[in-house]
Amino acid sequence: MRGEPAWTWTASPAVAVGLGVVLAAAGLVLGRPDVALLGAPLLVTAALGWQHPVAGEASVDVRVDVPVEAAAGSSGRLVDYRVTAQAPPGTELVLVHLALVGGRSRTLVLAPTTTVLAGRVAPLGVSGPQEVVRASLGLVAPDGGLLAGPLGPVTAERVLAPASSPARDLPLPPRLRGLSGVHDSSRPGQGGDFRDVGPFTAGDRLRRIDWRATARRSRVAGEVTDLYVRRTLATSDAVAVVVVDSRDDVGEVVAQWASNRAGLRGTSSLHLARQAASAIAAGTVRRGDRVAFCDLGAHGRATTAGSGDRHLRRVLAAVAATRAAGALAGVRRLPPVPPSALVYVLSTFLDDVAGSAARTWRSRGHRVVAVDVLPAPRLGGSTRQQRLAHRVVAAEREDRLDALRAVGVEVVSWAGASGASGRRAQLRALSRRRLR
Repeated sequence: MRGEPAWTWTASPAVAVGLGVVLAAAGLVLGRPDVALLGAPLLVTAALGWQHPVAGEASVDVRVDVPVEAAAGSSGRLVDYRVTAQAPPGTELVLVHLALVGGRSRTLVLAPTTTVLAGRVAPLGVSGPQEVVRASLGLVAPDGGLLAGPLGPVTAERVLAPASSPARDLPLPPRLRGLSGVHDSSRPGQGGDFRDVGPFTAGDRLRRIDWRATARRSRVAGEVTDLYVRRTLATSDAVAVVVVDSRDDVGEVVAQWASNRAGLRGTSSLHLARQAASAIAAGTVRRGDRVAFCDLGAHGRATTAGSGDRHLRRVLAAVAATRAAGALAGVRRLPPVPPSALVYVLSTFLDDVAGSAARTWRSRGHRVVAVDVLPAPRLGGSTRQQRLAHRVVAAEREDRLDALRAVGVEVVSWAGASGASGRRAQLRALSRRRLR
């Protein structure tokens, strides 16, 4: 950020002028020239500051470098930041105020030259966009007669990807429509498992002729009338759509649900949603299928269905950049979903918006999996009223999940007490179940 600062006078020039006048008057009254001369430097300094004010532009710039590995003996990822402060000529002191991630702050008094401040901080233990450093600049003129600022603030944030591994044993949609892939479809073709034996028709390859079946049937008929071929199933790929409900972001500490401060709420629901979305997207692409991503929030991002490592990186970047919308607003229009797609709805289900979208997609024939990303609650430090309110909210949320199960939506808990093994067991159970 660059601009010409607005200077304001302080009380120092007025005090200097007043004290200089008092000393000069006292020297004249008392007949003491030495006392009168003591006030001269004060008057001269105030006059010079009035005639030669500081002019010019000042700038403050913040840059955040890529995360680096943590130092030995520490945990987590560290982020380097660099703050460049430049003051106009004639400035005596530069004040730089830094607000760092985690609630820490620093105020530094620097020389009036071009100054570069560098440091390293540990971001919060959650994923997503984080404001790493916020810097503002203040200027002090010679003798403290003029002050300018604050200039800024200038912020820099860093998007941290969630740490997750590709999910395994993911379910499949009820119907596969792709022309190629790794799964057996219901239509005849090439590349899949054995389907049946049938008469040779135009378009069949000679190498698919089943001579044993042909000889067997010729013995029954007495002569060779037709050739018979082994027919197989065609292969196809699946399409998965990962839908993240980013309209709210609550933590595991129930007492912080009202203030929702990032440093005190613990593991957040949107952090778990990013983990789940990244694992599902990576597992779908690694399996050879296509994946799409969309966001129900106001600042929603969306990517079309695709496959391959390049598309996966694009999807993971969109997932990592997902942030809370800040208001529990409704959804005006549901994002488009390809035909016969498997839809994952990741939400806390604290209201009925995400559940209504899941029911709509289920009524259109899609297989829908509701992924519950609400963290396990921690009631320590909660008041009696907060505990009672949490019981009411939890009961209403369970009713919504039961209503989803009643219409055929499958529910998976991503923040269960069983951890990663429990999630794998739930997904494995879904993968063995084929819906019609």
